[in-house]
Amino acid sequence: MLKWPQTWLSLIEFAPYAMIFVAAFISIWLNRMQPLLILLSLLALHTLFTLFNLSEPTSIGQTLMLALLSFLLPLNLLLWLLLPERGVQHLGYNFFIAGLVGAQALTVYWLMTELPLAWVEWLTLPVMAGQQIYHLSFAASLMFLLAGFVISLQLYLQNSLRVFTHVCLFAVLLSAFAINQSMQPGLLAWVLTLVAFMVLLALIFDAHHIAYTDELTGLRGRRALMESFMGLGKRYSLAMVDIDHFKQFNDTYGHDIGDKVLKMVAQTLDTVQGGKAYRYGGEEFTLLFPRKTPEQVLPELDRLRLAVAHQVVTIDNKDKKSKKAPKTVNVHISMGVAEPDGQHQTPQQVMKFADEGLYRAKRTGRNRVVVSKAKAAAKTSKAKTAKSKA
Repeated sequence: MLKWPQTWLSLIEFAPYAMIFVAAFISIWLNRMQPLLILLSLLALHTLFTLFNLSEPTSIGQTLMLALLSFLLPLNLLLWLLLPERGVQHLGYNFFIAGLVGAQALTVYWLMTELPLAWVEWLTLPVMAGQQIYHLSFAASLMFLLAGFVISLQLYLQNSLRVFTHVCLFAVLLSAFAINQSMQPGLLAWVLTLVAFMVLLALIFDAHHIAYTDELTGLRGRRALMESFMGLGKRYSLAMVDIDHFKQFNDTYGHDIGDKVLKMVAQTLDTVQGGKAYRYGGEEFTLLFPRKTPEQVLPELDRLRLAVAHQVVTIDNKDKKSKKAPKTVNVHISMGVAEPDGQHQTPQQVMKFADEGLYRAKRTGRNRVVVSKAKAAAKTSKAKTAKSKA
């Protein structure tokens, strides 16, 4: 059995409260109900363990309370994760959550006062009698296993990164370990503090992911692009990508089909080799290639352009009773690529220079890649000046 210094033991009992308070404050600030409910579940567990001295149960009531809490904690962790996220300001949803918590409290009270002794023995039945390693009851063990399995399945099926779901799985595993070894002084408090800290980190990481990722396409957004410019160096290539005739396509077939096209193009661009894809805004994307020249990235840009052109977008008939086959269309993209030179030294200047190449690609027939060259830019500028004088 672990032996903590007495000073640590006197302080560690307050650590879960402090960490849960900080994490709960951040949850409310970010309008996240799921993390808040999990933190409150941990708070209730620690409070009841301390209040009823469940670390060393000596009566039937304490044993039953320990078994009920061991069963309800994984159930609630799973429940709060599976329920939809509606934020902390949704009044109707808050009343629904309060009703669930109140129903659990009344159920626990009834079980503690009215449950027949035979049922008490069943709820507190150990997995293996007479051993000192595993102390969780059979019912609690099944609930921990079920919660762990469902959360693992959700992690396997989820399409986008969500750190909070990973933390929920760790919370289930660590809570099972802590409750099983709760007779060791301070261990439960240490573990609950750690879990609350992990929830706090998940809130920060998920907020960062939301801020830097485009929600529709899943690509990195403009903010991530601007941050990638820091420490980029002097040698790189930057390509601006635009979907040809997207506005006309969007107006003809509707925004749902337009979103479908954006996702398809984004998925193709995300396969880029040697660079990273970003959604710049609207139907525009950016490809950034560190330590590469335009000549080096041209084959990859052409591969992406052809890959998009070979994709087929299916447009379902609005009339579901119609027997006509769904219409299929192809999508094309144009690209302009540039690198730093004497006239364009900052990434923002290189981006505008690549935009010039993109406009030239649009003017010369679309569905092509144009490299912006300083000489060509200078000639264009002189031509414009001569035209304005004339």
